Amino acid sequence: MFKIIVSIFIFSISLFSYETENILKVVIVGKVAKYITFPEKASKEFVITVYKNRCGTLFDDTYRNIKIKNKPVKINYIDNIDNIDNLGYTDILYISKITSSKLSEILKKTNNKDILTISDNRGFAEKGGVIQIYFVSQQLKLKINTQVATNKNLKIEPILLRIADIVKGNQ
Repeated sequence: MFKIIVSIFIFSISLFSYETENILKVVIVGKVAKYITFPEKASKEFVITVYKNRCGTLFDDTYRNIKIKNKPVKINYIDNIDNIDNLGYTDILYISKITSSKLSEILKKTNNKDILTISDNRGFAEKGGVIQIYFVSQQLKLKINTQVATNKNLKIEPILLRIADIVKGNQ
């Protein structure tokens, strides 16, 4: 009986930490946007597109009635890489964990677009993404590829760069 109770407790803690990590990832997407200057676009909304949503309703719940860059936030969800071209304008593309080949395909499709790409995929910043979110000892960390950000006409404020690991180039 004791083993069952301990197992249930450990399982519920791991579910809690997984849910907490997802909440932190969703929140950090909007927080980092505040420290980035995006190219001027004639859009009335700040658009976050989520590829392969694994966060349930967290994006909608978090950004309902919220403004980023003095614009109301609109959340788009896509499951097909080809839909990136059909979106029109997006400020941020959040890519949840996907295979390395799909990641390369997405980065190639967004290469010439002024889109802030953010992901929790391992090696994302090194492969040509702008911001990678990861956890070390239950602490949220960021990797930022400054060269890719510059190529996408995104200006990152020094305060954000000071708290991140900097990656340069596509390796």
